[in-house]
Amino acid sequence: MNFGADWHKIGAIDDKTASSLIDLALERGVNLIDTADIYGRGAAEEMLGRILKGRRKKLLLATKVLGQMNLEDRSTSGLSARWIKKALDGSLKRLKTDHVDLYMPHGWDFEVPLEETLGALDLAVKAGKVRVLGSSNFSGGQYASAGGRFSFNQVQYSLVARFAENDQAADTPLLAWSPLAGGLLSGKGAAGRRANPDAFPYVPPERGAAVVSVLKRVATLEGTTCAQAALGWIMGKPFVASAVVGARTSEQLAELLGSKPLSPRAAALLDRASELCSRL
Repeated sequence: MNFGADWHKIGAIDDKTASSLIDLALERGVNLIDTADIYGRGAAEEMLGRILKGRRKKLLLATKVLGQMNLEDRSTSGLSARWIKKALDGSLKRLKTDHVDLYMPHGWDFEVPLEETLGALDLAVKAGKVRVLGSSNFSGGQYASAGGRFSFNQVQYSLVARFAENDQAADTPLLAWSPLAGGLLSGKGAAGRRANPDAFPYVPPERGAAVVSVLKRVATLEGTTCAQAALGWIMGKPFVASAVVGARTSEQLAELLGSKPLSPRAAALLDRASELCSRL
């Protein structure tokens, strides 16, 4: 998300750092990279296009469409057939590839009929520009209204954001974004920043502090770090197909890639703690 641009005031990632992260991910068996056209308004895709030169076939690429790419032109956004075609071509050019493996509307467009959006996406698949269609940030009802045209839904899901469990159908494969709640669940002092109403994603401070307190105890019990325990909890959920993680350094990424499912006891402790804290 922050490759090439300071998106959501988290701090930009330069080419050298981004390249080292991709190198490590590939070495450790990661096979999916998730981005969006709106991240840095094209900057993230452009950087990925440079870094992945010569090794595109080693992984799956996911990107998205919806956000306004030109702040002075509202027509450069949305899910109209016209814009989807233009936006996808722009993404492919920046990524230096002839297709993306996963393509998603980045949210619901209340101004465009769903059938128009689905028709444009189907054409992209038939043209070979997209392999698999999914959605991002769709409610359970919105996802269902697509009539099975999407293979997954990418939603926020973590110990401090479990609303997808009640909103999404049990058989909907989920890609969990922000599984560490923007770093809060790393247990490394991100609580203050994440409690800021302008932070992304926002977490009520009382809820965040309570969950992190229990998370630290579970991490000690399991012999892992807080971040690994939080991801281990995610990995134990059968409806989660993948978790989208981010890192600013190779050390952080190596830590995350060392995560493994929790013991039943530890998972149960975090289940209970997060359920209680969700009421705060």
